[in-house]
Amino acid sequence: MNLQELYDYITSQLTPEEALKRSLEAGLINYKEIKFKKGKEIHPLILISMAALEMGWRIAVEKDKENVRGISIGTKKYMDNLFKK
Repeated sequence: MNLQELYDYITSQLTPEEALKRSLEAGLINYKEIKFKKGKEIHPLILISMAALEMGWRIAVEKDKENVRGISIGTKKYMDNLFKK
């Protein structure tokens, strides 16, 4: 099944708005399970980094001696544009 076939199947069962809402809700539920499982919590930066790497995105982190001050993630094209040489 390709992307268009999946989209056509889903939208034949639900409105696009309802499908989007369910998709967003599923991601939120999974995130809460990962982050808030008692005794197995992970730092949000680790989760963000893992997701970025899984998607093939680049990641840039700015930190001072002790704290992360900012984080940028995106495709190579986006990051190249963001951090012009």
